[in-house]
Amino acid sequence: MKLKNRSRHRDLAIVIAMPLAFLVIGYGLRYGAYSFGHTPSFADYLQSLCRWDCSWYVRIATDGYDGYPTANQTNVGRWAFFPLYPLMVRTVGTVFQLEILSAAVLTSTVLACAACLVAWPLLGKDSRAYALLCAYVLSGPLSFHFTSVLTEPLFLLLTSCVLLALKRSNYLAAGAFSALLSATRLVGVFIVLASLLKIYQDYRLQRPGKPFAYWILGKPQILVAILISPAGLFAYMLYLRVTVGDGLAFGHVQRAFGRVAGNPILFLWEGLSAVPAEGWIPSPPQWSALVAVGGLFMCVLLAWRRQYGAALFCTLCIVLPLFTNLASIVRYVGGLAPILLLGAQILSIRTDVFIVVLLLLLASCYLVTQAWIGGHLALV
Repeated sequence: MKLKNRSRHRDLAIVIAMPLAFLVIGYGLRYGAYSFGHTPSFADYLQSLCRWDCSWYVRIATDGYDGYPTANQTNVGRWAFFPLYPLMVRTVGTVFQLEILSAAVLTSTVLACAACLVAWPLLGKDSRAYALLCAYVLSGPLSFHFTSVLTEPLFLLLTSCVLLALKRSNYLAAGAFSALLSATRLVGVFIVLASLLKIYQDYRLQRPGKPFAYWILGKPQILVAILISPAGLFAYMLYLRVTVGDGLAFGHVQRAFGRVAGNPILFLWEGLSAVPAEGWIPSPPQWSALVAVGGLFMCVLLAWRRQYGAALFCTLCIVLPLFTNLASIVRYVGGLAPILLLGAQILSIRTDVFIVVLLLLLASCYLVTQAWIGGHLALV
């Protein structure tokens, strides 16, 4: 009993201490990257990290969505950005009486730390894999995606919650988290496919002696879980239908952002072949294409390890945006929970590899944060 209690206390200390430690380290690295060439100011630091889509979420959290036509007479509305994250930011700002940007950073930071906590059981309580994941999310090269004003921390947290619920065969919880995920980003609705595959795997293990469809009909909790999974998306569509007159406004407005349907293979090829005019460092399109290819390779590894639902979900999350262009693909791939979990597990097997990767994550945080503040297009 004493040994069990000691083990529990040790695990609890690891689970809590690691995210906090890497959060502090990451803040120091990002602030250092910002202060190079700036007169340090915390308010200016927050503003300097508010790049690209950040301003859209701040405006939605402050003023809500546009009516139609848009207030400033442009063809770009706010409907492309799903509502759950800005709604949470507005709630935090109202409850704690914070300015919206500060409320958003606080919300993202808490969500990112929570995502790390949920990852602990998904990583089999492996402390080295957990350390790598925490380092990546809170003090890694893309940690500003998870600690500034973007949906990445919420998307990562909710995806991890769905995976954990499925691991425990808690389908109702998985359905509830899936509904929230579908209100975070459009591709979140496809997590229901991972749930369906897990349900089918459980059906095969139980071998009930009846067809799959009949077996599901006899389990109302599974039916409810499946039906509520896209509820967040449908609620947003209803809101748009009532307020704008177009339930698919989030898709139709994509043209205003330069996203027009095309051939994803062609987009990848154009990105890979976009050789820089001088030097050996890859161009922004090359970085984006390389990350997309790397993400698809990780999807293959997930399938090879028989994580079919996670592999399908990640593949859709990568391929569907590629039908428009390479914009934001680094951010999309870098925030996919199944890929991050698998990467942490693989890179933590050997001690020497673990140490090298951990040091590289921390070192790259400083450099990539400077690139983010400088407006590097691959990081959009």
